[in-house]
Amino acid sequence: MLMEPHERLDIDSQIIVATGLGGAGRFYPDYEVKYGKENCTIVCWDKSCTNLDTHITKLKANIPKEKSFVGVGHSMGGSIWLELISRENIHNMRGLVLVGAARTLRTNQGLKFMMKHHWTRIWFIVIFLTLLAPIMWMIWRSKTYDTFREMWRFTTKDGAKKIHTQYNQTLKKLGGVSKVKNPELPLLLVRLEKDTLVDEEDLKFTKAMFKNVREEIIETDSLHLTEKFDYITVERIANQAKFIGLISKKAK
Repeated sequence: MLMEPHERLDIDSQIIVATGLGGAGRFYPDYEVKYGKENCTIVCWDKSCTNLDTHITKLKANIPKEKSFVGVGHSMGGSIWLELISRENIHNMRGLVLVGAARTLRTNQGLKFMMKHHWTRIWFIVIFLTLLAPIMWMIWRSKTYDTFREMWRFTTKDGAKKIHTQYNQTLKKLGGVSKVKNPELPLLLVRLEKDTLVDEEDLKFTKAMFKNVREEIIETDSLHLTEKFDYITVERIANQAKFIGLISKKAK
């Protein structure tokens, strides 16, 4: 939810935002208010996205043919952007922003256990974990709310079957990128100091693939940089608007 009005920033390039795991039921009002609705395209993963290649096809279908643009990838969406630009040099792409993302996402043993079994079991596991919420709250406090909010959003908005397929056929296939077609492309990392889903070594490798890298660190004790932080995320992106090509470097 939008926290408060942003000061509008006039930009020269469009913004193509790739959402994270799931993608359904996500809204990004901060981007539209900050940069203009006409300049923002939000790419959500629908039923046509059944594996890594179909996710890439979906993303490519939303890229303008001639107008300059900046790619923004949230979590898994950032990994998919990296997969795409490792395969193609997109001539009108001015920069890339990874929000809580690297080449791949690190998953814990609990998630691996859930996704290893038939998708119907996910509902039973989610209900079981919900019953344990009071105990988890005593241990994690506010982090527990974020975790359960994401868990219920996945299962209610996207459906257990879709998440199960997306995890096994897409998320697990990520991480094989070794170089990008255009290493001169400016890369901006908007990230937490410590993100439980981003491996430090993988993050270093991701940065090493690019020659022009900047970072914006968001201070919080949250586990992962979700859309909950969109208000500050779009402002951090605006800080680097000229660097990533949202605004022409010749503009005053």
